[in-house]
Amino acid sequence: MDVIAELDQIFNPRGIAIIGASNRPGNLGYFFLSGFIQHGFDKRRLCVVHPTETNVDGVKVYPTACDIPFDVDMAVVFSPRDTVPGVVNDCTSKGIKGIVICTSGFGESDAEGMKLQKEIVRTAHRGGSRIIGPNCVGIFCPDTGLTNFAGIMPVKSGPVGMFSHSGSMSVSFPIAASGLGIHFNKAVSYGNECDLNAADFLEYFGHDRKTEVVIGYVEGVSDGRRFFDVAKRVSKKKPVILWKGGASDVGSRSVASHTGALAGLPHVWDAVFKQTGMIRVDSEDEMLDCLQAFSYLPLPKGNRVGILSSTGGIGIAIADACVDYGLEVARLSKNTLSKLRKIVPAMGTCIDNPVDIGMASSFNIKLSAEAIAALAEDDRVDVIFKAVGGSNAEYIRLEVEALKGFDKPIVLISNVAMKVKMEEMKPVKGLAVYQAGRRAALIVSKMVQYQRYLSDDPSSSVHNKNRLKSTVKPRQTSVDTGQLEESLSVAVDHM
Repeated sequence: MDVIAELDQIFNPRGIAIIGASNRPGNLGYFFLSGFIQHGFDKRRLCVVHPTETNVDGVKVYPTACDIPFDVDMAVVFSPRDTVPGVVNDCTSKGIKGIVICTSGFGESDAEGMKLQKEIVRTAHRGGSRIIGPNCVGIFCPDTGLTNFAGIMPVKSGPVGMFSHSGSMSVSFPIAASGLGIHFNKAVSYGNECDLNAADFLEYFGHDRKTEVVIGYVEGVSDGRRFFDVAKRVSKKKPVILWKGGASDVGSRSVASHTGALAGLPHVWDAVFKQTGMIRVDSEDEMLDCLQAFSYLPLPKGNRVGILSSTGGIGIAIADACVDYGLEVARLSKNTLSKLRKIVPAMGTCIDNPVDIGMASSFNIKLSAEAIAALAEDDRVDVIFKAVGGSNAEYIRLEVEALKGFDKPIVLISNVAMKVKMEEMKPVKGLAVYQAGRRAALIVSKMVQYQRYLSDDPSSSVHNKNRLKSTVKPRQTSVDTGQLEESLSVAVDHM
């Protein structure tokens, strides 16, 4: 069975065993069990393994995994560290193919923990089982009732898949993204990745038809060469947005104690991002900003931007940010300039890009809508930045309506005074919403870089024949795959 089929069975289990759940207050196994029940997993296909309990939250308990009388495809393990090898042996004897080990204290902890970690991998492989973890919080999959945090995870499924070294990230991002109307179909926390690793999950999401956008948080990878090759293949089919943790010296040292990983040399990772087409982010906000853009906006055909505002200052600030990030402020066509002369009042305005349509647009939605349409019809404009004009919720609603329906990416940007009202807005198809022009320019530049990557590879399944007309040439950096493999590997022997 290949890794795609193995993971598909784990994400879609016929039955689940929670090993180590009990009725003791504060028991993590109980917490996870109640989460599965809340998310609609069939109680008849749930069971608990515990040596002394008989019933936990209305779910039948068995002394060992071998005693379970029905088919189980996934076990979630909360047993004490020293008991885990025996638990894994029982799981393989039962024929459980996916073993999620939430227990910590293994390779990230000490030499004895590393020894036990290697032992459980050998046991699992002998029995034909695969391990996620240890030191993780497991799987979130709303379609099949799997949750890694009871009571707060979204129940709606969507087009995003996530793999994460960090357990908290695999919880926080689906929650935060749901506030933007973006939903995850799967998220997996894999901790020490002693067996199934980042490359496995990335490959799975590359094949998964439900996943249109892939995001990841990694601190290191256990198979650098394979991760590199898989990333190149998947990026040609769908966007892969990756946050590489542990970039600084301090962060790199923390990574080893967090999940037992070596962070990898920064310059090697720089080359990896350039050559694989993965989109790099460096913070929670940047990840969500990027996720919003790749979820709602079409890819730009080029890097030329049209900027529209009701005041000159904010338009100039947006233009500066765009230039800083390698975008080109478009030279508008004569036809567009002629249209704008007829639309825009002559007093206190400017029709040259960035276009200042004046304060009158703050209470004249028709003026704003017609100016947007003029820019959208200009073949010299690939992306439109629109600074919000009105100061009340109804105007903003009307402005959003005016921005819908165009085949070019449109970005709506607030100013400081409008921040609170803008936070109430949600992106819609074709339109992304950002709190500052510089944030928007950074994200659009990443979309341009990704489109350039696709345009340079005719075999890409999302290849766009329109070549980018960029004034900025990407620096070509090669990575030696031997150095990559050494630099990006998990340090399992350094403890």
